[in-house]
Amino acid sequence: MELRSGINNDTLRCRNRGLVLKLLAADGPLTRVELARRTQLSKMSVSNIIAEFLDQGIAEEREPLAVQGQGRNPIVVDLSPRAPKLIGLYIFRDQCAAVLCDLRLHTLREARSPMTGDTTIRLTETLFRLIDQVLPPPGDTILGIGVGSIGPLDLRNGLILTPPNFFNIHDLPIVRLLKERYHLPVELNGQYDCAALAEKYFGAARAFQDFLFVGINSGIGSGIVSGGELLRTAAGFTSELGHTSIDWRGNPCSCGNRGCLETYAGIQVILPRLRALTGQDLSFQDFCRMAEADPASPVWPVLEEMTRALGYALTSAVNLLDPQAILIGHEGHFLPDRCLTALEEQIERQRLASDRTRVQILRSAFGRDAQIRGCACGFLHRVFTGEFFS
Repeated sequence: MELRSGINNDTLRCRNRGLVLKLLAADGPLTRVELARRTQLSKMSVSNIIAEFLDQGIAEEREPLAVQGQGRNPIVVDLSPRAPKLIGLYIFRDQCAAVLCDLRLHTLREARSPMTGDTTIRLTETLFRLIDQVLPPPGDTILGIGVGSIGPLDLRNGLILTPPNFFNIHDLPIVRLLKERYHLPVELNGQYDCAALAEKYFGAARAFQDFLFVGINSGIGSGIVSGGELLRTAAGFTSELGHTSIDWRGNPCSCGNRGCLETYAGIQVILPRLRALTGQDLSFQDFCRMAEADPASPVWPVLEEMTRALGYALTSAVNLLDPQAILIGHEGHFLPDRCLTALEEQIERQRLASDRTRVQILRSAFGRDAQIRGCACGFLHRVFTGEFFS
């Protein structure tokens, strides 16, 4: 198999194969009849695609568990244990990680390393070492490497540009470096876009065509899916929700602007406040558990202020994009139910189209691991859209 680009006579055929594979990965095992119904392809077309998948070791056939009184059970098709694997590479301020995943985004191997004042050379060496640690045994096929990185990024040219507070590392040609070393296709995406894709295919957003994934870490970022497609500019730049200003005279931000959301609601701001308030050196998750256990906990005012700041920025995003849902992930996954309810109610009060269907606020299905597992999904998206079939 090889990557394809552009429009040609085989485009529809490739997309059909990607669609069938997506259904097997997300919903399998399925019968040929069910695959034909869901894809709206003919039974013959589905059978031809499955025959190819069987020959390539991507799929396998088996009999389902017998159901008494229903006669002969149809043969179902499922992914094969021999199906190709994916590598995901996560690059962030405080850590890097590599994962080996199957086509259902299950983690098979994982390696992590902290980031502590790295240079460009040391970072590159660390990324190579992490990938080397998760490589599968000889004989297993790897489709490619999906990279999810801190931004800003130049996706068209495969560059990590000038991330704030990232050890002065800039203009890193990460795609070229990985291709030269591993001789595999490489897909670069923003970490939050990767998480949004993981939620779209396997997580809490499977029922939505329009949604935002919001990741709250030391920074705050978003992945936007509109009309079922990942939204980004023609130049290949990703969204930067954390640098949306909610007060033009507000807190100075490392990006040079004032009043950026992450200076009010980023974990690097909230966590020191919680520790100073309580005198306890706990994690954000532990402080959220403390709040849930005690409605009168002293940490509540800080969490509520954080929630209000998020609400102002997300109301603007809702007015711009009109999503069906907003998924809260990374450390934000641990926010108490009371905060998520308050966030939903604030957006409902403040948004313009408040008479329409309520925007749902949901937790990410992958929680803190959304960004890491999502990295592999950045490449898997290319497979599901048919780009990887010859």
